[in-house]
Amino acid sequence: MIDRQRAGRQDDDVTTPFDDPQAELAWMFLQCLSDGADVDECFGLLSDDFTYWSLQSRASIDKAAMRREVERRKSRVEMNLDFIQCFNDGECVVIEAVTDGETADGVRFDSPAVFIFETRDGLIVSLREYGDTQLAEQVFGPAGT
Repeated sequence: MIDRQRAGRQDDDVTTPFDDPQAELAWMFLQCLSDGADVDECFGLLSDDFTYWSLQSRASIDKAAMRREVERRKSRVEMNLDFIQCFNDGECVVIEAVTDGETADGVRFDSPAVFIFETRDGLIVSLREYGDTQLAEQVFGPAGT
């Protein structure tokens, strides 16, 4: 886990996802991606024109392709997210978290990640994900496979 004090942040500067409706929406979506969560509930939080972009693939995909990617990941990996902090600016939410889990073949992982959400009318319209690309390839396989 990342130590906020060593990172130069004070606990008073950290907001939680429940301080703002858009942040709560974003955190709910991330929790839906965790082990044992309901994928249908997760995708109900997305707009019809939703797009997803990741540092690993560097390509945008739509809601249907994102669902296929989530289902592929869930079949290979048990994953959880530990909240570190979030920043809100109107309809934009940035969440820093640590992903941890274990692959189907027993490989453990633990890595920080940043998620940038754009929301509109109570739905998520886009998500950009930044994390360790080498670890992501080891855990999830090459992007788009």
